[in-house]
Amino acid sequence: MLIKKTLGLTLLLSVGFSFQNCDFCNCPKLEGEYMDLQAMSAFNYKKRGECCAEVAAAGDRVALADHHLGVRFAVTYYSAVPAPARRASWSLMNSALACDCIDNGYMGSKERVQEFTVTTINDFDAQHLANDTLNDLLQIQLSPTDIRDLTTHLKNDTSRTRNIGSSYTLRLKKKPALNPEFRVRVKVRLDNGETYSSDTTPVVLQ
Repeated sequence: MLIKKTLGLTLLLSVGFSFQNCDFCNCPKLEGEYMDLQAMSAFNYKKRGECCAEVAAAGDRVALADHHLGVRFAVTYYSAVPAPARRASWSLMNSALACDCIDNGYMGSKERVQEFTVTTINDFDAQHLANDTLNDLLQIQLSPTDIRDLTTHLKNDTSRTRNIGSSYTLRLKKKPALNPEFRVRVKVRLDNGETYSSDTTPVVLQ
């Protein structure tokens, strides 16, 4: 019995080691390591259930706690160098098959955000009338637990867009005082001169 177990373990180990360079993960073909920003859209989102959010329709009434402003970039991918070879992470030392595929654009964008402004289209409050920037009233959410003041973040952040990927998630510090209809224009200028602008549809914040 001991001899059989030993032979069985030896066979499994030899098979496992021989498969180390095979692609068990079946990863999709990599389109490119870098992303190039092509267009931008801004949306009002509202919370749906305990975990999710959906784009709010024009005129929707949304509680401030359930609202966030999303900014999404459309991107294409390109490669500066040949894509690195993938290696399967399967091993008998692991308790299960673990695949770690490389994502398109994993190196981020070489473009840097030079200017990012959110302007209110309606009168927001006495200090923020129509066409005034709302940056000081916004927070940027980098993760579920990492929420920062947007103005401070933009001032201190010297990274390229790779640290924010291809999107922003923004949250208001307070709801409008003069006009409950919330509608903004988001404008982004990159260091290569590209400029993108998008208006959100109006929602009523309450």
